[in-house]
Amino acid sequence: MRKMKKFTTMLLLASMVLSMGGCGTKDSGTKEPKNTEVANGKDVEINILQYKIEIEDALKDAAKRYHELYPNVTINIESVGGADSVDTKYKARVASGSMPDIFNCAGPVSCETYADYLEDLSDQPWVEHANKGMLDLDKIDGKVYGMPVTTEGMGLVVNKAMFDAAGVDVSTLDSYDKIDQAFATLQKAIDDGKLKKNFPNLENVVSVQGGATWVLGNHACNVALSPEFNEDVFACAKAKNVTFKYKDAYEAFMELQLNYSSAKDDWSKALKTDYNNAVQEQLATGKVACIQQGNWIYNDVKKIDQTTADNLVFIPAPIKGYKEDSIFSIVSNYWCVNKTSDDNVKEASKHFLNWLYQSDEGKKIIVNDFGFTPVFDNYGDLQPSDNLTKSMVDFFQNGKGISMVFQGAPDGEDYTMNVFGAKVQGVLSGELKWDQAFEQSAKEWAARRAK
Repeated sequence: MRKMKKFTTMLLLASMVLSMGGCGTKDSGTKEPKNTEVANGKDVEINILQYKIEIEDALKDAAKRYHELYPNVTINIESVGGADSVDTKYKARVASGSMPDIFNCAGPVSCETYADYLEDLSDQPWVEHANKGMLDLDKIDGKVYGMPVTTEGMGLVVNKAMFDAAGVDVSTLDSYDKIDQAFATLQKAIDDGKLKKNFPNLENVVSVQGGATWVLGNHACNVALSPEFNEDVFACAKAKNVTFKYKDAYEAFMELQLNYSSAKDDWSKALKTDYNNAVQEQLATGKVACIQQGNWIYNDVKKIDQTTADNLVFIPAPIKGYKEDSIFSIVSNYWCVNKTSDDNVKEASKHFLNWLYQSDEGKKIIVNDFGFTPVFDNYGDLQPSDNLTKSMVDFFQNGKGISMVFQGAPDGEDYTMNVFGAKVQGVLSGELKWDQAFEQSAKEWAARRAK
C-alpha cells in the first residue's frame, strides 16, 4: 500500500524557489553521459507518448540530436494536447497492449492506474539532484517512479503594456475586486477607442477557452478543489466525496473572465475558442489582453510576436473567500519508463532522459528550447529569462502560490476534463445551471470512488 506523504504548499514553493533562484546550486555532481554504447550497441526504438504539445518540436529536435550521438537509438515521439486527453490515450494503449516506452504519469491516482508499467528509477543518477519535494508525487513506499518534468505556474496571464496604456498598474492587483475594476477600466478604454493607435487589434480584455476542457477542468477546477482539500493532493486522492464548498468561487472566477470577453452576452460563443485560438490568434496578435494560462505559453506567443511575449506577466487567479492574491503552482508531470518494455529499450530510455536533463547540452535544451524551469540543483545559473516565468518566480518567492490538486481527482484528468470540464461547457452552452453542474460533478465523483 502506498504511504501517502502530505505534499504541502510550503514544501512545493520552497523547492521551486530553490530551483528558480539559483540558491544553493551545485556546480558538479551528476556527470554528463559519455558518448559510449547504449543498449549494448543494439538497434532499439523508443516510443514516447507525451502531453506537452508546446514542446513537441523542441523535443523532436532533442531526439534527433541524441540519435546523432547514439545512432543505434531511434526515438519516436507522439504528442497529445488541446481537446485530447493523454490519459485516454494511455488507457487505450493499455487495452491494446501497446503502452509507450516513455510516458507521463503524475500523482497518486495515476500511479495507481499505471502501477504495472512503472519502472523503479530510484537508482538513476538524477535522483540525488532533485530539489526537495520534487519527487514526492511519484514516490511509492520510498521508491522513485518518475522524473519531474518541470515546475509551472498558472493564473491570469496579461499583456502588461495594454493595462499600462489604460492607466492600470497590474502589480497592484491583489484581490478579486481590484482585478474586476482593472478589467472594467481597460474594456472602457478599448470601447472608447483610446487604445486604437497603439493597439489597433485590441477588441476585448479576455479570451475564454470554453472549447478546452483541460483549461476549464484540469486547471480552473483547482479554484474549487485546492481550498477544499487544503492544497493537499493526497487528501484529494483519498476523498470519497467532494462538496464543492468553493463552487461560488469557481463561478465567480469564470464569470470574471466571461464578463470582459466577446462571449459576455452569449456564453456559448466561448465554446468555439480553444488553446490555439486564444494563445496564437488572439493574445499573440493583440486582440485580447488576458487569458487564463500558465508560463508555458511564452514560446507559443513568441513565435507570433516577440514584443507581445515580452510584455506578458501574471496576475492572480483569485479564489474569493480563500486566497485572492496568488497563482497556482504545480510539478507539471513526470517522465516514466515502461517496466514491461524490452530491457535494452528500458536502458536506452533511462539513458535518454538522463542525457536530456543532466548533460550540459541537454540542460540548455531544457531551459532555452523547452522553456522549462529546472527542478534539479545542478543547473547553476542556467534559468529561464522570459518575463512571464520571472513573474511566476516573483509570486512564488513572495509565498503567493496555491498548490494544484486536480491530479488527485478520481480517474485523474478523465474526471477533471470529461466530467467537470464537460459540465462547465454545459453551463456555457445553456444546457445546465451552475448548481446543476456541481451537483452532477459531485455525484460522479462519489460514483467513481465507490468503484
